[in-house]
Amino acid sequence: MRYALILLVYLASFSWGYAQPLINLNDSSPYSNIGRSVSYLEDKTGGLNLAAVKALDKGGRFLKSDAEILAFGNRRSAFWMKLNYFNKSDGKAFLVIDVPNVESIDLYADLPGSHQLHLHTGSLSVKMKRVVASNNYIFDLGGADDIHPGIQTVYIRVKTNNILLLPVKLVTAETLIAESALKTRFEAMYIGALIILFFFNLFLYLSFKDHIYFIYSIYVGSLFIYLIFYIRGYGYVFGTNFRAFINLYPHIFLSVSCLASALFSINYLELKKRIPGVIRIYNVLIFCWLVILVLSILGYKSAISGIVNYLLMLSSVFLWINGFLSYRTGHKAALYYILAWAFVCIPILFVTLTLSGVFAYHDYTFYIVPAGTTIELLLLSFALGDRFNTIRKQNIRLITTQKERLEKLVQGRTLKLNESVKMLKERTLKLNETIETLEETNAVKNKLFSIIAHDLRSPFNSLLSIFSLKDMNLLTFEDLKMLLNESRKSIDTIHNTLNNLLYWAKSQMEGVTAFPSNLDLKEMISNLLLVYQPLITRKSIGIAFLADQHIEVYADENQIQLVMRNLIDNAIKFTPFQQNITISLKKDATHAHIIVTNPVSGAVAINQDTFSSGKIHNPAYGTANEKGVGLGLHLCREYIQQNGGELIVELRSDQVSFSFSLPVAR
Repeated sequence: MRYALILLVYLASFSWGYAQPLINLNDSSPYSNIGRSVSYLEDKTGGLNLAAVKALDKGGRFLKSDAEILAFGNRRSAFWMKLNYFNKSDGKAFLVIDVPNVESIDLYADLPGSHQLHLHTGSLSVKMKRVVASNNYIFDLGGADDIHPGIQTVYIRVKTNNILLLPVKLVTAETLIAESALKTRFEAMYIGALIILFFFNLFLYLSFKDHIYFIYSIYVGSLFIYLIFYIRGYGYVFGTNFRAFINLYPHIFLSVSCLASALFSINYLELKKRIPGVIRIYNVLIFCWLVILVLSILGYKSAISGIVNYLLMLSSVFLWINGFLSYRTGHKAALYYILAWAFVCIPILFVTLTLSGVFAYHDYTFYIVPAGTTIELLLLSFALGDRFNTIRKQNIRLITTQKERLEKLVQGRTLKLNESVKMLKERTLKLNETIETLEETNAVKNKLFSIIAHDLRSPFNSLLSIFSLKDMNLLTFEDLKMLLNESRKSIDTIHNTLNNLLYWAKSQMEGVTAFPSNLDLKEMISNLLLVYQPLITRKSIGIAFLADQHIEVYADENQIQLVMRNLIDNAIKFTPFQQNITISLKKDATHAHIIVTNPVSGAVAINQDTFSSGKIHNPAYGTANEKGVGLGLHLCREYIQQNGGELIVELRSDQVSFSFSLPVAR
């Protein structure tokens, strides 16, 4: 009784599933179209959902297809397709929609547990799991573990703003891989041929500046984009955005290609000289394609799709006829053109008639135009190669006839040129000397004014702060007296800095030269820290000066003082509020080692190579918006080198340290 009940249920599902042909998928199923096993429904408003479609299906509203490849023409409607299949293979089933330029595809199938599988893709869609969107669309329907075993029903909704052709295939993974490899090899051949032809003719144009090669290069390039990226769908290689752009505006490239082919035909066939009467027709043709170009740019893809096909056929036939007319006038090179254009005109005529329903669609229909166009481009390239040989021979004859005359002219002018060259060399030497002098003078001037702005700013800021408080009557007499006493240090610093600048500027006029002497480095740093105390207090920064003893070094006091001022000033500028700066002073047998370390915000963004390049770099800004690293570190590097050391920059986590060594006192 139980087996009879199971058989009854199976027969019921079997009879319902076979309302249309059942596709039996097994491991030996070929890579072929299943259009005759599919039924379809036109959704003129595009608003039907899956539930409404299933209701219409039960009401018998789906129509059975009688063609291998479904052709729905250029309509604004959405179309629903339904297919029933039984997976008898050992692996997964894959549904392939073997065209690349369908803008929206939705696939619905049932999963175990009353769940619905919904996959969405299309030329304007992003990537999705279980869908491979390349130069076709491959849907992973799963195997027995994913979908109920037995007869399965799949609904597919498609919509596009172009002529809708749907070669649909149901295959296994092995069949899909084998067919993909075959297609890839075939398409790689004509893609490679088109690329070679484009660069070959572009090279000829750059070599001879003959505009016909340039026109032909535009023709090849734009046709390549239209055929490969749109018709064959390889725009996906450059990403989803590029594929969407190509599918929204394909006729831009087709119209440019047709315009270039018309101009190429006029020039190559010498129509203005041989058949001037046809130029008016060419002008009308060019105007039509310009209109198509403008409408394509404005986004009227759907409106012009049908017109483009017939205009393309008329243009191809017209250009082909003009090849015969030019050949009749005695233009022998037109024979190449006639033969080549036959491989374009005949395939386009065949495809146009197929779109009109005269011929049935087959898989090879989609390859006729790309293959024919590739052959046409090859033959025209041979013709242009013959033109290249003709131009080369003419150039050789021209060179031969003018050689003697040029030699005489060259001999006479060589004498004058030698005299001019001699005078030019003398003037160039003088000019170079003048330029070098000006550059050195300008560099000295820039450095001088930069140091003035760099070193005097901090002391002046302290003095200005005191006077500002005085003007606002915020200080008592005792406070003012105390601050002025404290500011005596700033005044002394300004005085010392001016003296140092004048000394430095004088030395720069003759080059950077160090005058070393013994100096107490610890005492120098301690005095500088007193000068910077107002800035330190203002930013709530702590400074730890680590030095066990007085260390004397043998170096130029003014230069080392400038170095330490810049390093301390930079550390204060770039240290965040309420953080600590560390200055350590150590000594070994031969050298004293100075290290200035401070925390910085955004240490990862600091380019350490910039500090080591030896060039003046763009200044940064401190934590209180103070202007930061610029000329100062460049001067530090120069002076440290003059005193036998090297400035080293290290970045560790959020800490930056500047270190250098000086020889101990003799």
